[in-house]
Amino acid sequence: MRKLFKVPFIFFFIAACIGLLLRWHFVSPLPWLKFPYWLHAHSHVMFLGWVFNTLFLAYVSNYSLTDKRYNSVFIIMQCLLSGMLISFPLQGYGVVSIILSTLHTICVAVFCLWILRDFKKKEASVSIDYARISLILFLISSLGPFTLGPLMANGFGQSKWYYFAVYYYLHFQYNGVFIFGLFSLFYHVLEERGIQFNHVAAEKSKLLLLIAIFPTYILSTLWADPGLLFNVIGFVGAFIQIISLYYFIQVIRPLHFRTINRQTKILLILSFSSLVLKLILQLVSAHPHIAHLAFDVRSFVIAYLHLVLIGVVTFFLLAWYIEKGIVMFRSPTAIYLIVVGFVGSELVMILSGTSLLQSFSFPSPAVSLFLFSIAIMFGISIFLKNAFWKLKDA
Repeated sequence: MRKLFKVPFIFFFIAACIGLLLRWHFVSPLPWLKFPYWLHAHSHVMFLGWVFNTLFLAYVSNYSLTDKRYNSVFIIMQCLLSGMLISFPLQGYGVVSIILSTLHTICVAVFCLWILRDFKKKEASVSIDYARISLILFLISSLGPFTLGPLMANGFGQSKWYYFAVYYYLHFQYNGVFIFGLFSLFYHVLEERGIQFNHVAAEKSKLLLLIAIFPTYILSTLWADPGLLFNVIGFVGAFIQIISLYYFIQVIRPLHFRTINRQTKILLILSFSSLVLKLILQLVSAHPHIAHLAFDVRSFVIAYLHLVLIGVVTFFLLAWYIEKGIVMFRSPTAIYLIVVGFVGSELVMILSGTSLLQSFSFPSPAVSLFLFSIAIMFGISIFLKNAFWKLKDA
């Protein structure tokens, strides 16, 4: 099973290459490149090929689910992802892409039914609870993309309803599938190593986070001016997330992380810091002015999405890979490259949305983002090399 962990890194590298191509498109436009189509390919490969593939394999590996059917459905999913990698750049959300993504979602649904049933045979644990919720939220999130085809076919391609569907998917992926998945992996490491932690605080944190995910979707719709009541609902949801974070801090505060290596510690600190910043940004985005600003300035939107996908999710997953011994390093060069590329890109995107960038003697935002993206890609390349040459066999 561990040999299959190479697959997410392949898709991770491909997604980075597409991201670099999209960055170059802003430096020197490529006439043949349809930006929205390639952006769909980039996001699907990151979400499904990198993050969800890792969660899939982690769940199967963590709970010793040796049934060969898991391998079979995983292989089918990779074939469908490869098809999407071709179809999205060619046609965007066209017929072929919709069919492939629908079939992929069906495979995920089958996987969910299997693993949820197998979870019932396992001893109850905090990590299983988080894993179960993350899978259910994946199915909930998939309703968003299914509505895009009908909306576009009926002339609502650039309407608020189209964006509601897009942000619906992004919200339940970023704040649901990904976050609950990371917590599942985190708690499983503690359980696996017999590390005692505050179960009461962990349960409170889980419950509050689950409650908050529904009203916080409202935060993604405030740019459409649905009314002040919705701002209040979104704020309450974001505040509940802050309380959930408080209880999670109660879980990790007594823990000692002396046994983990320096590279893992750096990545975990960055992931946790990004999580805190993410929750604060969601809280302040309930303000009407901030809500409009976040939607109107595209660089702010991209910076936030990357904060979650790279800062919170990817940094944690890389730390998990290292700590589990799946990928080993002698040099922290790869981590430094990714961190520098990520932090630099975030600063450029934030500053480019204001007048402050003119105060610095940087190249143009497009060139700066391209250069920082090169750093990220080189860092990922090193991880990919280590995944292939230093991957431990199960």
